[in-house]
Amino acid sequence: MNLRKTFAMAALGQVLAFALAAAATGSAGAQTPDKPYTVEIWSDATFGPDGKLQKLEVADAAAQPAAFVERVKKQLASARIPPVTDSAGQPATFETGVRVMYLVTPAASGGTVRMTGMTIEPRPVKRYGASEPDGLPYDTTLNVRLVCTIDTAGECKEPKVLEADGTYPVLRRWAIASLQGWRFAPQRINGQAVPAEVDVTLSLRIDNYRPADFRNPLKIGN
Repeated sequence: MNLRKTFAMAALGQVLAFALAAAATGSAGAQTPDKPYTVEIWSDATFGPDGKLQKLEVADAAAQPAAFVERVKKQLASARIPPVTDSAGQPATFETGVRVMYLVTPAASGGTVRMTGMTIEPRPVKRYGASEPDGLPYDTTLNVRLVCTIDTAGECKEPKVLEADGTYPVLRRWAIASLQGWRFAPQRINGQAVPAEVDVTLSLRIDNYRPADFRNPLKIGN
């Protein structure tokens, strides 16, 4: 039996590159997805004591179309956040991950890519998926929303399930075990790593590749 799992927040550079190429050239052809879908792009940002963006580096920039990387930088160039303060209450430099969401709308003759949102949070640098649990339905995408604290070493501490599809304890255990294996680039205030909370949704789908007329293999050929 062949099983496969898929995760939310997976690396989507190749998908985005394809969508952008289709939007720019209209050459997507028959392989173009027929429904809008969302992708996310992560960057590492530094904000000054005044809350203004000082520096931005798009993560995995080499895997993205160069024109799109420049587009992300231009869109975020004027980004500003409320000034972050240090332990003494003084405005401080703040280093953090920035997640930008884009809505890709495909079309046979091209498509569009539109920015739909931005969040400031620690950037995942390693994602992990625990082994698929038994007892879950096949061919069904199940989502679990969790929250945990990212410590100064970038590890997820005490993950808690906020929401989950269905009433499957094994799904919740799978999600907790998976998120505990993630690693993050911690946020920093004046260069010092600080704890931060993240809200993550994981998705699991176990595909059933058995033929419709699957039989007990011990009986095949008898």
